[in-house]
Amino acid sequence: MNNIITYAYKVGALILALTLSVSCVSNKKLNYVQASKEMTVQQHDNMYFIDEPVDNTIRQGDELYIQVTSADENETSFNQGNSGGGSAIRDPSIISYGVDSDGNIKLPYVNKITMEGLTLTEASDYIEEELSQYLLYPSVFIRFVNNKVTILGEVSRPGVYVFNYKSINILQAIGYANDIGVFGNRKEVLIVREEGDYRSRHFIDLTSDELLASEFYNIHSNDIIYVEPLKSKKWGMDTFPYELLLSVISLTIIVMTFMITYLK
Repeated sequence: MNNIITYAYKVGALILALTLSVSCVSNKKLNYVQASKEMTVQQHDNMYFIDEPVDNTIRQGDELYIQVTSADENETSFNQGNSGGGSAIRDPSIISYGVDSDGNIKLPYVNKITMEGLTLTEASDYIEEELSQYLLYPSVFIRFVNNKVTILGEVSRPGVYVFNYKSINILQAIGYANDIGVFGNRKEVLIVREEGDYRSRHFIDLTSDELLASEFYNIHSNDIIYVEPLKSKKWGMDTFPYELLLSVISLTIIVMTFMITYLK
């Protein structure tokens, strides 16, 4: 009789262990930017050399907020649409100048002016030089606005997110979507990128510290990020009624124990 009880407990424990093993996702699949196994404790605090500085180059399709101030008493037509007087900025994202397919923008006084290939500093200096023919000591402030990234798949809040920088990094983008879900595959995150007439797709591993030195660490405007589901999600393990199964197993063991004890 004791052998039967022992056998019943072993079967129940085995089923319980198997249930927990398939229902849990290991930390290796959840943690970001993990160091490789070969690294010692001293090597974990690594610094990564970035070949290129933050990309501030103006390209086709960029949207620029441009604010112009000068020593003239009258307000310039640049700021009339987005300030209530003087040079105060209300919302830079409301009014912007789009860089067209020829790399130009249209400005008051100087009409078309080529921006493509210039950095923000170079563009500011160039516009100041052009406007000096019409304004007294013009000062130009430029920033990128209305950039966007689309985040889809196994994230908490998929959608299109706007940011007013030239680029953000992949972890910041995932933060906009309120992180990847437990059943999101962090090892193969797809990035679809458009550059001019070319569209490319790339897979990155968010769990590897090699991400920090990757050219795709920084997200560009109009990038699409897609987080695939883990196999357990594809098999429907995320909706499996584990609590009900555990309750049935526990109840079965209790009933078997009671019956065996009663039959003694």
